[in-house]
Amino acid sequence: MDEYQIEIRQLRRTLAKLKAEKAREELIEEYEVELRILVALYQAATETLERGYADPALPKALAEVGFGDWTLTNVYSFVYEAAMDAEPDGRDLANVITHTDYGASLLAEE
Repeated sequence: MDEYQIEIRQLRRTLAKLKAEKAREELIEEYEVELRILVALYQAATETLERGYADPALPKALAEVGFGDWTLTNVYSFVYEAAMDAEPDGRDLANVITHTDYGASLLAEE
């Protein structure tokens, strides 16, 4: 289990605790949004990482744009930065992340 999975697991536990304690709905909603975003980021990073094992252009592009070697941490950093630079135009950020092709984005950065 990597650090991202641990963070997601901890957030799920906190959210479950808040729901069990009947915390304010606004607080629960904030945690739910954060969880959706973290899950989307992790999924996008792991999918991009897997693609890079089959496509040597992706690891090369990651290094060329300054993110270093082809590791989960570095790919996640790229995905995170690209996601934060995206303009969701009022759309749910987790949805934007889920529907972005970060491999193609990485190759476009070269």
